[in-house]
Amino acid sequence: MSILDWIIVLLYLAAMLAIGFFARGKIETMDDFILGGKRFGRLALIGTIVSTMVGSGMTMGAVGTAYGSGSTSTVPWMYFGFATGLIVMGLIAPKVRETNTRSLAEMMNLKFGKAARICMAILVTFYAVSMVAINIAGLRTVIINCFNIPMESVALVTVIAAVVAIVYTSVGGMYAVVWTDVAQFAIMFLGIFIFAPIFGLVKAGGVDVVETTMQAAGASFTNPFANGVTSGMIGMMLAYFLCSPGDPTMPQRALAAKDSGSAKFAFLVSGGIGYYMGLALIIIGCCVRVLLPNIADGNSVLPQFILNYYPPVVRGIVIAGLIAAIMSSFDSFLILGTTHVMYDIGRTINPKLRNETIQKALPIITIAMGVVGIVIALFITSLFDFLYVVFSIMGSAICPVMFGGLLWRKKLSSFGATASILAGSIVPTYLYVTVGYDVWLGDPIFSGLVAAIVALILGSLIVKDKKSPEDFEAEARAMADE
Repeated sequence: MSILDWIIVLLYLAAMLAIGFFARGKIETMDDFILGGKRFGRLALIGTIVSTMVGSGMTMGAVGTAYGSGSTSTVPWMYFGFATGLIVMGLIAPKVRETNTRSLAEMMNLKFGKAARICMAILVTFYAVSMVAINIAGLRTVIINCFNIPMESVALVTVIAAVVAIVYTSVGGMYAVVWTDVAQFAIMFLGIFIFAPIFGLVKAGGVDVVETTMQAAGASFTNPFANGVTSGMIGMMLAYFLCSPGDPTMPQRALAAKDSGSAKFAFLVSGGIGYYMGLALIIIGCCVRVLLPNIADGNSVLPQFILNYYPPVVRGIVIAGLIAAIMSSFDSFLILGTTHVMYDIGRTINPKLRNETIQKALPIITIAMGVVGIVIALFITSLFDFLYVVFSIMGSAICPVMFGGLLWRKKLSSFGATASILAGSIVPTYLYVTVGYDVWLGDPIFSGLVAAIVALILGSLIVKDKKSPEDFEAEARAMADE
């Protein structure tokens, strides 16, 4: 990297901090910190939805996978699944928005009571910390591959970059997260998803050269069905389909919208963008296979391409875009975890905990969660594999109870909902630990999904609620107003 590239990256980090401190002036209440005052329109929502979903694992991991297997890899199935899931999320976004809650866990409280809320809050906190760590590990990978610094300094530089996101998130809350996401989306989309495929095809010599190279490697650039369709591919698509509405940052985005129409529109458009992104990452991965055929670490494919083939200035902008892809997920999971720890777990344990007290503690919890994520990141070796495991657990644990609560609440019970969350979490976790992917459809998410649905239905049939759904809602509203 040249001095000019360094200046561009540093200016980008400074701009993110500036947005954070500007957003600080917008925070007057707890709702302002958690959901930005529920005032985000279509453009802001599209930027934050796409930026949050497409972090380090979904960018660098996908390019590395396409580098090895082209369009016959899991990338098209993964992106087709997650993009379709965003569209489905768009269809239910108005119902999510109408709950007028502050988090997914509080939505569970509204529908099913305190037990469901605390289980969901603990699960989401685990997810948020895991995703913070994954994205910090991705940041470390970018630094190793893009910055010419001694290895003994990598940890320090990673921490400094992570601290930038921690600071602007703790200072500006959701308002800072969304508007930094919008800025990061613009940089990321132009620098990586628009420029890189075009530049890669030109440098690689065109589609025919790329296709020939991938065929020589036993894969294909243009035909995702060249090696047939396996249950693993279908499983990947279905898993990521579940993981879009099953990602707790997505209901959070719907809740932060200024109205239901904006939420629905933003998710539908984001789904369409997701399809294109999958195609773009396949093009990038295959082109780099032609240009740099001996890269051993899949996570370093995209950084190596940028470092070796992009011209000065553009290189700095695109490296900033790669950092943006990571930080835009990182900050979202920070605010997600902070909300569920302090507001959901804290309010459930102590119903008399005042909103003003929670508001004062939120920045401190944000910093603490960021520090925990940094420590965990030191032990993560494969971004893509760890991302997939965490996503799968969330899909089976969240989707049945969330859809059930929004669409069929009167047929379900609080006991069934709580049992569903537990079964959807425990079953896939146990299978990952014991047998890995040697299960039905190649992913424990499906066994977890079946277990969660069965627990939801049987639990609701066996143990009926003594209170009406209206009583659950009234109690939840009263707790929220403390």
